[in-house]
Amino acid sequence: MSNEYFTHGNKLDTSELISLVNTEQYDRLEEVWLGIIESNNKNLQTLFEVVDLLAKREEKKRACDFLMTLIPHYKQKGLYGDVLKVLKRILEHNPNGKGLGREITECYSNIYKDRPYAKAMVEKTCVKVETASDIHKAIEKLERYFYLDCGDYVCHKSWGVGQVVSVDIEKEKVNIDFEKKSNHSIAMDIAPDILQKLDKDDLLVMIYAQKDALNAMIDEDPVSLIKLTLKYFKGRASVSHIKNRLISGVIPSEKWSKWWTSTKKLIKKDPYIKLTEGTPTTSFLEFRTSPMTHHEEILERLTQTKDTSKKAEIAKKYISELKGDEQCSETLNKIIDIFTQEIDTLCTTSPSLAIECLLLLEEAQCLMKGDTAKYGKNIESLVLSNENLPELIDKINILEYRKQVLIFMKKVKPEQWQEVFVSLFFINDGNLWEFIIKELIAENKEHALEAIAIKIFNQFNAYPEQYIWFCKNSMHGRYPEFYKNIDPATMFNRLIELLDNICFKIQKGRDGNLKAIMNKIKNLLEDRGTDYAVNVLNDANAESIFNIVSSSKGLEDWFKVSIESVIQDRFPDMFEEQGPAKLDENKIYVTKEGFEKRKKEFDHLMNVEFTENARDLGEAISRGDLRENAEYKAAREKQAMLVEKAERMKAELQKVVIIEPLFIHPDVVSPGTKVTLKQQGKVELERYTLLGPWDIDIEKGIISYLSPIGKGLLDKKVGDVVTIKLPEGEVIYDIIRVEKAL
Repeated sequence: MSNEYFTHGNKLDTSELISLVNTEQYDRLEEVWLGIIESNNKNLQTLFEVVDLLAKREEKKRACDFLMTLIPHYKQKGLYGDVLKVLKRILEHNPNGKGLGREITECYSNIYKDRPYAKAMVEKTCVKVETASDIHKAIEKLERYFYLDCGDYVCHKSWGVGQVVSVDIEKEKVNIDFEKKSNHSIAMDIAPDILQKLDKDDLLVMIYAQKDALNAMIDEDPVSLIKLTLKYFKGRASVSHIKNRLISGVIPSEKWSKWWTSTKKLIKKDPYIKLTEGTPTTSFLEFRTSPMTHHEEILERLTQTKDTSKKAEIAKKYISELKGDEQCSETLNKIIDIFTQEIDTLCTTSPSLAIECLLLLEEAQCLMKGDTAKYGKNIESLVLSNENLPELIDKINILEYRKQVLIFMKKVKPEQWQEVFVSLFFINDGNLWEFIIKELIAENKEHALEAIAIKIFNQFNAYPEQYIWFCKNSMHGRYPEFYKNIDPATMFNRLIELLDNICFKIQKGRDGNLKAIMNKIKNLLEDRGTDYAVNVLNDANAESIFNIVSSSKGLEDWFKVSIESVIQDRFPDMFEEQGPAKLDENKIYVTKEGFEKRKKEFDHLMNVEFTENARDLGEAISRGDLRENAEYKAAREKQAMLVEKAERMKAELQKVVIIEPLFIHPDVVSPGTKVTLKQQGKVELERYTLLGPWDIDIEKGIISYLSPIGKGLLDKKVGDVVTIKLPEGEVIYDIIRVEKAL
């Protein structure tokens, strides 16, 4: 049997060697072993595996004999590092072997012969080395003493990077210049425990000693800089970690974004780096175990991904980033094959995803200069046959394809596309809003624009995200056609009302994404709110803006002051003492507290009582036979009552005027005043505070201005005599005093 049988090319095959050990064919094993030594196919670690197997089979002497045959060959080639590894293995299997100490001493002397102090250090350490314990101690000591040499770079967790400048063999110390501590002495025996030895091309060393070379890499060889950084992170790191490392002394933070954008494109072409897409914290870079092109990686990802939607995102990103000279027909054809197989099933199960795949196929075929007509026909068929086009389009994940379908739909549904655009605006999460408005403006579709604007404006509580976007564009002066019939002051006031409503819900524990919405409103007001409010102020709206700003519980104090001070300066007449304004019979005057109390009752009605009623209805229906179902009838009657109550409360809330202390006049009885009365024929005085119908507290003497006494006192002054009709008869009062109650 030829020894060539045990090698394949330049790689040693140990399977037959192990087979010889297991079958105890030791003579044949020795023959093969010696043949391997003579060959150029020696692999020390592989040979160690065979030796270790012999040792496990209690053939330790034979194992050591085999190892001893390796030593002359490695010595002859000057490979004393390998000789040392062999000797350590022999020491492991035969601790009492003769001459090991002498052999190990010779090894260290030859390995470190370039160090002037090596011979003296070895002799000093290995004197009287006789037992295995002595040898182990000597090896450990020598490993520590030879750990560092002049010119080596190290890193200390507190002192930073440093370079060994000298070795003091007599004192057994190394002297190091650290970033934060120069010419510092450290004992040689503890250096391996507290210092990390760095390669000369380590990122930290480059920052410390080769800054010019590193700066050149930023522009000239950014991929190598990324590789250096990956090596620093042991071969794998998130983009966020890489960024944080590089902007700390390598790349200015303000230049990172632009640099990374261009570098990422180069990384994708490097076969030795794998980039996993994602956010900066979820996107990772790592060294590949074997080289792979970007095209091969894409096909691998497509093959491993089960979800068709994610496959489409991967393929779309790949196609979008292709340039003419980077096209790979094999990859594009494979992509076409993958998505062609998906289409038939998707047309029935997921038409939105089917359209996405068809557009992807169309794009791939276009790059291949193939026939694309059939894809357009399939898309047209799916659009024309669908009964809920807004939902169909909104479920398309890739934004570019959503827009393409909207433009395509304008052609195939010329009479309906405006309605679809309007409906889609209110179910979309925001990435199509601007596109929809621009298209409607471009086509001069004023009716559709007005429909969207009025719905957002009037239902701002139902569509808070849309309303914020609506206000933001108005404040920036965009799309004036969109705001033709919108009063800017009312829009501003409703934005603050929306903020207050959201703050109230958050206080009551109804969070969800409300905090994010609240922060969006505050950021918008901080950015543009003051200037916008000041610009729209006029005689007609100044009072309403002042009132809603000053009474808001969600606005920051600085914002309130900035708006209030402008209004006070520009409209001083608003704040002069005036006669009492005549009450509007169609309005309900209440305090802020009374209003909040009523709103809370309304919210409870809508969110709790209606929910309970719906549950009762459901339980009743589940029992069947609704004609004889008393519980069902009772639940329906309760539902009708709740609906009527909700409509009444909603109408009342819309009529509210907040009683503002600033506008209360103590010389006449009005909501917000406290009145002292004396009933004729009696000695004791009576005191009443007139507030709104939702502020009543009889024990505290607070009555509604709409009560019989309240109505009788309205607009009266001190000294007036008033006759008030009560259920028990007429009562005559003298008005003794009128004062502010708020």
